[in-house]
Amino acid sequence: MINRVISLEDANYCDELLTLLIQDEKKYDNSIDDKFTVKDYFKNVIKDDSNILLSYKVDGKIVGYTYLKPIKSNDLNGYLIDGIYVIEKYRGKKIGTKLLKEAIEISKKNNAKFIDINVLNENKEAKKLYEKLGFFEFKINMKKNI
Repeated sequence: MINRVISLEDANYCDELLTLLIQDEKKYDNSIDDKFTVKDYFKNVIKDDSNILLSYKVDGKIVGYTYLKPIKSNDLNGYLIDGIYVIEKYRGKKIGTKLLKEAIEISKKNNAKFIDINVLNENKEAKKLYEKLGFFEFKINMKKNI
């Protein structure tokens, strides 16, 4: 079941999931610190009603989340999907797809004109999911480690 996160307890748990997301990204970005943890991020996010933090619960436990952050581009209102994560045990059950579809519907209801999402180039599975839902490559950022 998808719900908007409004409680501090659920926001804190989403911090733990964001930490897992960032740690998972070490597969694609070796500059991520092994000890990096997120704390008190989403408690501040949910204080602003324009931010939309969604959770997916199974048996009352959050197993996935996505965060929609309002942004503007060329004077158009949109959202940045600033993180989506599903606990590994629950992957392959279309939870990520459901979260993204809900994010798209909320964006439409809020008259957004676009949705941006960032993905690491080597994360082929995520890219495949986003493309299946109509996202397309728009901008490429390049990086050089030194």
